Amino acid sequence: MNMNQLIVERESDNIRRMSRLAIFNQKRFWLKEEEKQYTEEIEIEFNKLKLEEPTLKLEQQNLRKFCKNFQSFEYYNGEPICVNDYFIRILPVGLRCIVSSHQGVTVLKTINGLKYKFSSSLPGGSSKTMIGRCILDCFLCANTVYIYDIIQWGKMDMSEQVAELRYFWIKGHILSQLRQDQESEDYIFEWIPVIPSIYELQKTIFPYTKNGLLFIRKDSHYFAGVNPECFIYQDEFTDENFKEECLKYKFDNSITLTLCHFQNQLETRDGYKIAQYQSSKNTKEIVDAKVTITNNELILVDIKDPSKFLEDPYSKIMFWKLLPRLKIQ
Repeated sequence: MNMNQLIVERESDNIRRMSRLAIFNQKRFWLKEEEKQYTEEIEIEFNKLKLEEPTLKLEQQNLRKFCKNFQSFEYYNGEPICVNDYFIRILPVGLRCIVSSHQGVTVLKTINGLKYKFSSSLPGGSSKTMIGRCILDCFLCANTVYIYDIIQWGKMDMSEQVAELRYFWIKGHILSQLRQDQESEDYIFEWIPVIPSIYELQKTIFPYTKNGLLFIRKDSHYFAGVNPECFIYQDEFTDENFKEECLKYKFDNSITLTLCHFQNQLETRDGYKIAQYQSSKNTKEIVDAKVTITNNELILVDIKDPSKFLEDPYSKIMFWKLLPRLKIQ
């Protein structure tokens, strides 16, 4: 009886060991399967990235080409100006965008790659106005599109016309039509007003956040890229964020710039070399750089991810370095 009991207990121990071994092998098999599945998922994601990389590079190149179509501005250099020769406007804080209408569709495309399609009263912008074509340079602020300038109207290249005619065309041919059908529009179109006098600036109430005072020569054309006949000026009355920037400039003597990265050199839009940057990733073309201003040079402090595709000109660096006061003749 004792012998039989010992045999039964031994067999039970063997069964328990075999069960534990089977469970252990099963768990090991499951872990291997999970690891295999995880490895396969990583390989799939890696292959996707390899396939998407040329497309992303192409999209970035196309976006840079698109951004070069915008007219950009110099910063005020301190020289006296004759106000009567310029249109004076307050720019809004918003995304720079191009609004184009053609074949019954209106397309809004921003500098960071966002694209919206909707109907509008612009020529060729909806099923009701199939005939015509219009291209506008604008600022997108929430649901409002502020018209800055006109590039094309039908078959006429408006960029070859002087600013005085372009502005007259916008107010006479575009705004009147847009405001008639404003209730049915997806976006509200408004005009960035021309200020009659700098002295009336403090009395004027703007429906948007101010982002600098823009001077445009009345006889200037629309240039793609930096227009030497347009310049921007900022102070506490013309830029609602100027006080914060001014304090930052005053205390830690630093500014944030967007620069072009070419052959390990950081350059401004107009070709001035700022500093060298050694990086193993040569794929970045646009970088955000934080620089410290000294008396004779700019020292690179930090580089961040790109936040915009319109890099800054050298005149902006000199503006923040010297902070000139506006001189009116």
